[in-house]
Amino acid sequence: MRIDPLMTCSPVTGALRYITDDLLRETYLAPAATDFPLVEALSNRKAPWSESLTLAPEETARAIEGALTTVMRATEGLEFSQLQPEALPESRARDHLTALRDLWRDIGTLPAPLDVYSHVLNCDAADALEPLPLANSVVCQHQDSIERALANQLIAHHGAAPDAEMSAFEQGLVSATAPVSGALGFVQSNLGKSGEGTSADETLRVFGVRDPQEEADFAAARAQQLLQDGIVDLPADIGVLVPDDRNYERALAEAFDRVGIPLSGQAEAAIKRDLTAELLLLLLTLLEAPASRTALASLYTSPLMPWPGDTGRRMARELMDRGWSETAKELEGAGRLVLDALRETETLPQLSARLMTVTETLPDVPLTERIGQLGIASAKSLDWSVLRKRAEPRKEDAPDISRFVEGVSLFTENALPWRPARHLIVLGLTGKHWPRLPASNPVFTESEIRLIRETTGLILPGRREHLSRGLEMFRRQLCSATEGATLLVPALDLAGKSLSPSTGFALISHLLGASDPADLLCDVRGSDVTSIPVPTEALPTQADPAASLPEDGIISLNTDLLRLRQASEGGYVRQSPSRLETLLVSPLAWLMDELGAKDRTWASETLDVMTLGTIMHHILEVVFPKEEPIPDATAVDVKTPEALVDAIKCHAIWLNGPAWNTERANLLREARMIAQSWGGFLRKSEATVLHNEIGLEGDFDGLPIAGRADSLLRLPNDRVLVVDHKRSKSYSRRARMTKGWDLQVALYRAMLERPSEAMSLTRLVPEGVKTTTAYHTMLDATVLTDFGGEGIPGAEVASVDISANATDHLLQAVSEARAGIIRLNRSDDISIMEKDRGITPYALKDNEFVKAFTLPAEEGSQ
Repeated sequence: MRIDPLMTCSPVTGALRYITDDLLRETYLAPAATDFPLVEALSNRKAPWSESLTLAPEETARAIEGALTTVMRATEGLEFSQLQPEALPESRARDHLTALRDLWRDIGTLPAPLDVYSHVLNCDAADALEPLPLANSVVCQHQDSIERALANQLIAHHGAAPDAEMSAFEQGLVSATAPVSGALGFVQSNLGKSGEGTSADETLRVFGVRDPQEEADFAAARAQQLLQDGIVDLPADIGVLVPDDRNYERALAEAFDRVGIPLSGQAEAAIKRDLTAELLLLLLTLLEAPASRTALASLYTSPLMPWPGDTGRRMARELMDRGWSETAKELEGAGRLVLDALRETETLPQLSARLMTVTETLPDVPLTERIGQLGIASAKSLDWSVLRKRAEPRKEDAPDISRFVEGVSLFTENALPWRPARHLIVLGLTGKHWPRLPASNPVFTESEIRLIRETTGLILPGRREHLSRGLEMFRRQLCSATEGATLLVPALDLAGKSLSPSTGFALISHLLGASDPADLLCDVRGSDVTSIPVPTEALPTQADPAASLPEDGIISLNTDLLRLRQASEGGYVRQSPSRLETLLVSPLAWLMDELGAKDRTWASETLDVMTLGTIMHHILEVVFPKEEPIPDATAVDVKTPEALVDAIKCHAIWLNGPAWNTERANLLREARMIAQSWGGFLRKSEATVLHNEIGLEGDFDGLPIAGRADSLLRLPNDRVLVVDHKRSKSYSRRARMTKGWDLQVALYRAMLERPSEAMSLTRLVPEGVKTTTAYHTMLDATVLTDFGGEGIPGAEVASVDISANATDHLLQAVSEARAGIIRLNRSDDISIMEKDRGITPYALKDNEFVKAFTLPAEEGSQ
């Protein structure tokens, strides 16, 4: 793609204009652009990507569209006959190039703006309604074949602008060569080239800041100081170059407004969301089913829904936290009608009827026209990918840019600066910016691109070409600075994640003799504020944040922390075994959980450990129902697939999507293995399943507790086995039990011996039935029991009290929580818990807040 856009100079007025697609369409009377029917052409087509299209239709269609467009632009006449895949040897590259050529031939049209380029290439000079003499060079080393052909055609039709006019034009352009000397000039001349470096000087300053928000504030302060110190005379002498991100533009607008400096080059109006199209796309996603919970949560928060915004946000939060929303279940009226309509849809009449229900329920939302554009009435079959494509939000025209001579110039990374600046401030020199790292070609590998180029002459751009263009664009942008530049490098993004230096900044650091980009930075948060060229004041710094925490690690809050969540009757809320294990590992993490202070980041469902465990639990419950004979191996094999289908329907409906075919096959293999091994243990131990998923309630040191046992088995000789299934291997659980740190068994025993509500299981204990607790680790088919499991065939029995240490520690933790005491963690707690106790401390590993309040290890500890 060209870096310098083509421009024309009017032979009558001398006015300069960019040669845009619209200008070409109007000048050469090109037909109006039409839809590019790629999705329709891809269906029912035998091609190398057919299987990928079945598994991921939207993603594959986008990849094919990108590859086809690239191939089109590599031709000089935009004719599919110019592709010659037959010249290639039999190979993957030949198959894909042939498939792209045939796809182009069968579609029969070109996407915009290639359609207007093709029209111009087939016109004569007399067809143009006005002359378009070119005001700049037609040669660009980064132009593709179609851009070169178009430029040559325009030169043939209109010629070049007179030299005088071109000279005047060039005076207002950013120079393509280094306009200054010193370190900045050296970078402007040599970025992207190899050679000896130079030393940093005052022409190029580099500062490290915290994040993009602080970047914007620093840029505004830097501009203010440049004006106050007389380094520049006017705001127009300053340019600000930012990543192509609207967040940067908003932050800069606010920062420059605070210091009273006008900012030129901003969008005149914010881009508005196409809320109607967003809603229709969500409706289609939810009606297709299975849909992710993020889609339903997005519908809940849509401003077009017939419930208040607070209600929608509450429903979305409940859904993301629990997988369902109590508030949504209680909705009535229009809201209920909308949600009831969102059922799995299999036919066009069903889809039409349900969309009509939503339309009638939301009379103020202009859905009717958008639904008509889906073409449901004329469709012969239900093609969800086509419907979603037609429902996509409309792309708004690029916003008008407000450019005026008096303000600081705002430039973005995707284009050359529109005027020179005496001083340039560059933001965002991290991550994917400056230059943007090139993506791989979605169809051809780098070696295939070289083979196609050498064999057929078709020049497809590879990663090297993309990177070269990006570096040249960045070099040209730096050339807009005529006296000096300030580079800003944020350490974190707005989400708090660490950022690495960009490729461009790394190359600049090398040119300036720094072995590490960090060596070039002047940290604005450092103690020496005299080196910072902006108005600032020293902030109190503390080398070790932990120094403000109590040395003994104890924080006294003077309240009963167990009453932070009040039960309806005013007593303690029941604690679950998982919450109490968190208290055992980290009282601070437990306190945050009690207060509801936890990460609420939205994320789509994924086949994580918890989901896998829930599915396998459900399968064992279905294959081995309560109070029925244990099925033999053949019956287990027959029942397991049905149980998996039921488990997915109940707990992970999204797994039914075509993208999860491989995972479902793997789940079935795993489920059969687990079910067969569990069935073998039940038959060997002569067990009877009394209950599955049984609720238990009881008391631990006066604290009400509640939990669920996965399975309750009756064994010979009046024994009952309370089983907890774990989708894991036995190593870590065995280590925890051997070291006496298994808490869950102690809590089960407490609920059995001191039940808060009588039930069939708890009545067995006083009657003399021997109750034993056990873990079934599914992945290695092991049953681990406490010391009461002696004699159970197929079970591994612990020789010690497996919960002695855990119980003692929990008693102390509960006592301290009642007294309002929080004991902070220390830096060596993770290793102590893993090595000495066999506990995997997720509450410490996954909680950044707790990490921030972690004390150093005590002296003498190991």
